[in-house]
Amino acid sequence: MKYLYVIIAISCALLNNTNAYQHDLVEPIDKPFVENYESKELSFLTFGDWGFAGVEVGQEVGNQNKVAKAMAKWSEQYHSNFVLSVGDHEGVSSVYDTKWEKVWKNAYQGRLAKIPWYNVAGNHDWYGNITAQIDYSLNFDSRYFFPSAYFVRESYFGPNKTKVAWIHIDTNIFYYDFADREDAERSGMKYNFEKFGWQSLQAIEDKFKWIEDRLIEQQSSNGFSSSVGHQPLIGKCAQKFQMGRFRPLFEKYRVAAYFSGHEHVLELETSKVGQPVTYFISGAGSKTDGKCEGFDWGLPEGALGFLHTIINEDDMYYEFVDSSTLEPKVVYQGKILPI
Repeated sequence: MKYLYVIIAISCALLNNTNAYQHDLVEPIDKPFVENYESKELSFLTFGDWGFAGVEVGQEVGNQNKVAKAMAKWSEQYHSNFVLSVGDHEGVSSVYDTKWEKVWKNAYQGRLAKIPWYNVAGNHDWYGNITAQIDYSLNFDSRYFFPSAYFVRESYFGPNKTKVAWIHIDTNIFYYDFADREDAERSGMKYNFEKFGWQSLQAIEDKFKWIEDRLIEQQSSNGFSSSVGHQPLIGKCAQKFQMGRFRPLFEKYRVAAYFSGHEHVLELETSKVGQPVTYFISGAGSKTDGKCEGFDWGLPEGALGFLHTIINEDDMYYEFVDSSTLEPKVVYQGKILPI
């Protein structure tokens, strides 16, 4: 491949199993997917809430275009290896939906149309046909990488084969408590949870144990370990339902960073003494509203943009890019050291 050499260890049986039960499509995958990059460092773009449904009407069409153009420019300049898409892709009815072309393939051009996109599910993905996205990834276009609701990646790069571990998790089951309320907007999610057997407290405990087991496996490895989910863990946003269990878990197992979206903002809680994890929100891919009280830095409502990150052997450099204006610009930057 011209831009990227990557080997993804995917089971042939998994790829070819078009008759897999829908329940099996969303269940966790234990074995890590392995990627080998020729580049001396990893460069990637993180954003979410770009939406298959929401960007088809109104101002959000223009918003998506602004962010897409800025990301294309950044990805070319920094030879980005992949996109980290943190949920709310939403709105496809099937693997044959025309929105795949219109709102994903045709919207993100240049290098963005050549490199892998690594996904997690957002709440809007669960309102619709969540398994269509997974089926599309497994059997139609693996560049839209979404093999399950829970999976692990291991990225190796550079002459010393530096490793970065990624725990991709579905946080929706920990964020919404359907036992306490009925919500018409979320009826699709509730239906899907019941269909897949995710509505019980035991299902929550099973998913939490899977996450902890994967963190234990990766803890002994050198390099960075990160987690990717949709709902954020900054301030009051980390107190929803059972989301509060994650921060002590990530600190215990030495996770360097957690990447999320959901709130349509760019925000950050930096690592510090007593709180070693850096928490990112990059959910301004096409919409601008909401916030998480308790952030250390954040752009005001109305700002569009994304997060750009570079990982080398020694540190993780990050910068937030404001794409609201004609010329995108870096508005905040920092560095994370291995912990």
